[in-house]
Amino acid sequence: MGDETIQELSTKEIIDLMESGLNMKFSAEQIKILNNDFMRPLLVNACAGSGKTTIFILMALIAVAKGNAAPDEILGITFSHKSRVDMGERFDKFVKELSDTGLEFPIGRPNFTTFHALFYQLLRQNPEYQRSQVLTSYRLFMRDLSDQIKHPSNVITKAEMLGEMFDLNDYMINQGLTTNGVLPTVTEDKPLRESIKVMSEYSRQNHDDDFYADYLDVINKYQELKRRNGYIDFNDMKLLLLESMNDPQYLQYYQRIMARYKIAVIDEFQDIDNLQWEIISKLLSPETMQHLIVIGDDDQSIYSFRGSNPQYILNYKQLLPDAQKLNLSTNYRTGEKILKRVIPLIKQNHVRLDKELLSGRPDVGKFVLYSSKKSGFSGGSKMLKRLVKQVNDPEINNNDIAILVRYNSSRMLLADWLANQKIYANINNSGAILQNNLIYRIITELMKALWQDKYKYFSSQANRIGFRAYKDHTTKVEKRADDEFNKLSKYLLAAEAYNAETNTPYKRTDERVQVYFNSIKRFKTRMDEADNDETRQKLSKSLIKDLYTAATKLTDRYFDFMEEKNFMSKVEVNDIKKYLEDELDEYKNIDDFFFDEEHKKDILSNRMEQDKQQHRIQFLSLHQAKGLEFKYVYLYGLTDKEVERAGVVLNNWFPPEMTIEQFVKQWKYIYNRSFEFLERALQSAHIDNYKEITNNNAFNPINMDKTLEKSKEYAMFHTFYKEVENYSAFIEEERRLLYVGVTRAQQELSLRIAPDSNPLLFELKLPKKKPKK
Repeated sequence: MGDETIQELSTKEIIDLMESGLNMKFSAEQIKILNNDFMRPLLVNACAGSGKTTIFILMALIAVAKGNAAPDEILGITFSHKSRVDMGERFDKFVKELSDTGLEFPIGRPNFTTFHALFYQLLRQNPEYQRSQVLTSYRLFMRDLSDQIKHPSNVITKAEMLGEMFDLNDYMINQGLTTNGVLPTVTEDKPLRESIKVMSEYSRQNHDDDFYADYLDVINKYQELKRRNGYIDFNDMKLLLLESMNDPQYLQYYQRIMARYKIAVIDEFQDIDNLQWEIISKLLSPETMQHLIVIGDDDQSIYSFRGSNPQYILNYKQLLPDAQKLNLSTNYRTGEKILKRVIPLIKQNHVRLDKELLSGRPDVGKFVLYSSKKSGFSGGSKMLKRLVKQVNDPEINNNDIAILVRYNSSRMLLADWLANQKIYANINNSGAILQNNLIYRIITELMKALWQDKYKYFSSQANRIGFRAYKDHTTKVEKRADDEFNKLSKYLLAAEAYNAETNTPYKRTDERVQVYFNSIKRFKTRMDEADNDETRQKLSKSLIKDLYTAATKLTDRYFDFMEEKNFMSKVEVNDIKKYLEDELDEYKNIDDFFFDEEHKKDILSNRMEQDKQQHRIQFLSLHQAKGLEFKYVYLYGLTDKEVERAGVVLNNWFPPEMTIEQFVKQWKYIYNRSFEFLERALQSAHIDNYKEITNNNAFNPINMDKTLEKSKEYAMFHTFYKEVENYSAFIEEERRLLYVGVTRAQQELSLRIAPDSNPLLFELKLPKKKPKK
């Protein structure tokens, strides 16, 4: 059948041929979407597991078959390399299968691309960036950037400071809060103190002004190093392209390149950010924008932390007033018995598009609930025993099992425990390997320093013993001795001489280290002199406990400070210490422990090594799991770390997108009826400035309208209103994240409920009977 004959076919005839050729039966919703006439913009609101990639490819094929566009006149934009590859493979597969029906398509395929790849391709048309290479991480310039830090922290390393600086920088860029990629746009021409005030609101940690002064030097140096070495990073692909588009000559040139595309489809539209929309809406021709197709699911908008803005999918009709919305409501992935339990949760969200959630797999699925009276990690729990049993079951493919977690700290302990069972997790994040964790390294490296008499381990953790000032002291001892110490014992001798000659406040600290070192030394001597194995083993077990005690005693002041300042989570510190203590208790020889830990680390750090192991398992964060599916899913470590029970009620009282007038009315109502609980809810949400409202005599809770007529009081209350709104929006995103996790499961979902569980879990329709631990 030639091209002319294809074009003469009606859309219904093409759809019928597709159903037979691809062995598919399209639903009424799918047929309605496939009948799209490309005359108006279209939002396909597709629920999880509804086959949105398939519908996109079929729409493209119908457009080609109807003569609306040639294959290379269709643009498909997505967010990940994996999705781009999947689209291309799916397109080629469908074309091949449909050729047997007589539907033969012209040679070629649409341009399936990612935002980054498209922007980079366009930017390279600019002579200034033609030779630029992609820089994937600032770490290439670690040494130069570290040198820009003139005010080192007392508690974290320069490398950790750089990590926090670039997290802040990424956040501001992706949220569209900076145009120069360095400082907030609203304070670019103002004194640095004004910028610091704004940036401190965006930073995850509390920092002093010196941190932000160093941030400015670091980011400016980073920009200079990129320019000098011909690099652009992922943020540059947006910022530099948008900047060059301000030149009409370049804008017209880019638009001419993009004019070839008659049809454009944006996938995962809920993940688009401000800059991406601004760029793409200027690049595409007005004609193409008039029938732009976007596909997404507002219920799966979970990337606000990296700048995604769900308002684009929620308010699509405001962007393109003539737009129509068609739903894909049927989930063909998740079994009905699982899906029905997550629907009540996601429907609690106030800000979402209307759609039904249906299962295409009736009477399928199993929701397994475990309850525990204990919080924290528990290696002997029933759920983990079931997991190990399934992994070892020869009838179950390991690739069909996945553990999904909210936080890296949850991943670390379980992945390590599984490795002890000879089950190795593909963690997909070196930072989530226990042996790479800072808390773990501080303790084990000090244990090694004392046991192996190794100065390098002691030196690397000296700032955890007495903060940066003590680290500076050890450096002075080295310089005074004019020696590079290999052994801790040599340092202690040199420190004793140095302390005798100088008035240093760190003499006591050195003496403490000496006491612990001498104690371990005596253990060694006694073990060597023991006349039987039983005595030697008892001494060895005592030695392990003493090493652990010494390491934790030397660092207790450091950990207390880090927890008090919220640089570290007290729960995480205690969990890792408890896990390490329990693991050490299983060993009779400390050298065996150190050997086994290095062996585990080598396997968990190397995908090739994991592939050699008999048993492996997928271990992903909820964010990483988006777009994937597994027969057996374990939701693990979903704690109340950030979402406390009292705070959730704020979302019900003050949903996102409330106007200030609605907020004031609701505030008065709640304040006068449930003040104590309101105060507790605000405290659990860490909205501290409510005290400025409740303790301020200028605020009259009975007559708020009169109070808010004053500009100062209005400004204070408006800031408070925005904080509550942001927290309420955060709660709704956490719900969406949990929804994403549950809908990864095809056949079976396992979940553990404990005293420290995320309160949103109780919004699921949980089974009534809970197996006891």
